[in-house]
Amino acid sequence: MGMGQGIDSAQAWRVAFASSSLVATSFGTIYSFGAFFDAMALEFDAGLGSVSIVFGITAFLFFGTGAVTGGLADRWGARPLIWVGGAMFAIGLYATSKVGALWQGYFTCGIGAGLGGGLFNSSLFAMAAGWFDRHRGIAQGVVATGSGIGTLILVPVVGRIIDQQGWRQAFVILAILAAVTFFLGGIFVKRPPIEPPPVGSDHLREVLATPAFRRLGICAVLQQGSMLAAFAFIVPFATDRGVSSGTAAVLVGLVGGSSIVGRLFLTGFANRLGPVRMLQLSFLVQPLAFVIWWLADGRVGGLVVFVLVLGVAYGGFVALLPLVTAHLFGVRGLGSVMGWVFLTGAVGSLILPAAVGFVADAVATQTVPILIVAAISATGAATMLGLERDPIELRLTSAAT
Repeated sequence: MGMGQGIDSAQAWRVAFASSSLVATSFGTIYSFGAFFDAMALEFDAGLGSVSIVFGITAFLFFGTGAVTGGLADRWGARPLIWVGGAMFAIGLYATSKVGALWQGYFTCGIGAGLGGGLFNSSLFAMAAGWFDRHRGIAQGVVATGSGIGTLILVPVVGRIIDQQGWRQAFVILAILAAVTFFLGGIFVKRPPIEPPPVGSDHLREVLATPAFRRLGICAVLQQGSMLAAFAFIVPFATDRGVSSGTAAVLVGLVGGSSIVGRLFLTGFANRLGPVRMLQLSFLVQPLAFVIWWLADGRVGGLVVFVLVLGVAYGGFVALLPLVTAHLFGVRGLGSVMGWVFLTGAVGSLILPAAVGFVADAVATQTVPILIVAAISATGAATMLGLERDPIELRLTSAAT
């Protein structure tokens, strides 16, 4: 491999920044769905629980499909998955703009956009980790920062489009953006210069059997599920308290802006203090944010504090989870391992937003659903404190080296 094409090279940074742009588009789109809730619920005469199922299915497939596609990325590289998945993602968004009933969105958005995004989602983070050694923490921060930038920009823009042109046109514009970004971004993405696990390798099975992976998976279910529930209901809960839809969308955007600072700060200390310790800190911040949400009681000033604190936790979660996975289990076959980590989080993404929506429909106060989310997140943070901090000794990896 020529100069500038290896580990920690200029090519590695091109891959990292291209991956960041793809993460910005995909995550920004997913996290903008909360801005659609009120408009879709009104048009289809549905409750928040029913509308949140669209979001839940989309998030489940977006995060969960990597358990299958991560291994494909290890062997074929991420580029074909980005192009095929990106096309499905864009087509699914466009088809959602044409639905005549809410249940149709379960298929167009849930399966189309969710499954399409799931083809490449976990591989973007795993691929960047494979391109770096000395600068892996910084590179993961660059890739993960894309989700913050996408949320910061897309959510307020989508909210304004919905106000001015309607929710259907907003889906059309997101579809066009996705089609262009995934085609161009895929050109700059190349597979990392590391050997994939041999066909039939038991490497993944050995990783999945470790207590560390099981603990990490439980934490991902609880933390990602509660985080996605917050993203889904920041806007509808705020507008229900009299906050304008535009201001409510800006609140979600502020989560993205704060997450950029959070992830760069936390990943910057990962090499010095260890990635596991920094992820534990990030997890402890998340339930604190939800308590602030409850105390804010719909007041804009309190909600701003809530979303800024939540952004720090969100930034650390997105940036440090892949870094911790690579630290504990190594970069060999990381696409497959990350896919399974994302699948565990996807289970929480499927269940918790819809559950919170149905609870919100059933009770006359926001206190109950918010405190439920806070309790779930606190449980995840407490569980995370027991995670091993040193790399896991894997029998097959040791034999290979």
